[in-house]
Amino acid sequence: MAVHEKTALANEDVRDHNLGLVLTALDHDGPAARAELATATGMARSALSNLSAVLLENRLVRVSAAQAERGVGRPLERLELDGSDTVLAGVYLQLDAIVTLAVDLAGRVRYENRVDALTPTGDPQPVVAQLCEAIERCRGALAAEKVTVRSLDLIIAGFVMRGSDAVRYALDFGWTDVPLKSLVAERIAPFPDGIHLAGDTQYAAFAEYSALKATDAAADLESIVYIRSATGIGGAVIADGEIFGGSKGTVFVPGHTIVDPRGKPCECGRRGCLVTVADPELLVDRAGLGDLRRASGLPAALAELVGRAAAGEQPAGTVLDDAVMWIRMIVDTAIMLAGPQMVVLGGYLADVCDRIREMPEATLDTIGVGGLTGSQAIVPARLGDVAPLLGALTLRRRRLLAAPGRGGLLG
Repeated sequence: MAVHEKTALANEDVRDHNLGLVLTALDHDGPAARAELATATGMARSALSNLSAVLLENRLVRVSAAQAERGVGRPLERLELDGSDTVLAGVYLQLDAIVTLAVDLAGRVRYENRVDALTPTGDPQPVVAQLCEAIERCRGALAAEKVTVRSLDLIIAGFVMRGSDAVRYALDFGWTDVPLKSLVAERIAPFPDGIHLAGDTQYAAFAEYSALKATDAAADLESIVYIRSATGIGGAVIADGEIFGGSKGTVFVPGHTIVDPRGKPCECGRRGCLVTVADPELLVDRAGLGDLRRASGLPAALAELVGRAAAGEQPAGTVLDDAVMWIRMIVDTAIMLAGPQMVVLGGYLADVCDRIREMPEATLDTIGVGGLTGSQAIVPARLGDVAPLLGALTLRRRRLLAAPGRGGLLG
């Protein structure tokens, strides 16, 4: 490559980086005047003016209806993220539902749908057919608005190794080593930026972390431990504001953490895992709610379990008390190992968060952020089952915003 070509390439990289700084600042802080953006990014106002012209031309930003007040003269013109032509979609497969979500580059929701149904287990093909129907409904709705979906995040309640195209295991579905990405790709038209397969827990954790950090009480939050129990017991760690995934994509699998070395055999091949004593399906069956689970699904049975326990009914109360004890054991262990500022409990654990945090333990003295300390730093998740999609799409959006040229957003 000639020297002038290398210089031109370097200049393009620098410009792309600077454009990314502007877009990221608008995403993080909201609408801003050019002078405010120059201060936030450390750029000269003349350079910021040139960059904003490029972003306006490519419809990545637009002039905001809200204008900044100034001492004298006309109000300052504010810029805000546009990106309404750039839409990213995700679909989340659970045992009892398929959730679809699409957002544009500014994070505005452009499509959302949920189909409640018990998905078949064993053979993946019927499930793939349901997934593809959900995906095409989303794509069709957006096509009616003359919008093309750039990419698809395919999220499953299961374990996917980092960078893999296959579901390593999804015990709720009876799956091991299922090439879900290729099975879906065979049935639908391709997406310009492809299909990305991942497990659900880490993205849910990131979404919950982001929602907490956006509050005044937890503005300085950088780390959480997330534990969720819905159809199994999953978990994740956010450290320094990022998903802490280890070499295989996860470092925290609470459901298969051994709590009783002499306990019952687990389907994972070990003995005494947390799921052998606190798995949600096991709990509802012990409480005499097995018929309800089979007829109406596990979420309905769990809600009934929590309601009966709250009313003091037995055996629901004893069953839930036992589960809370085991879960709290894992919470304390996670606090000692990961040293988070906060613990977030999702799934049905959100409904029994008060029970879990009220159990006394010295480990709680080590957690907290802002005004949330000790037991108050154990909080219920707030985003529901859309959380994995919000987390995945937020991270994908931010990658595009950070390098719009490399992401193909510039004409």
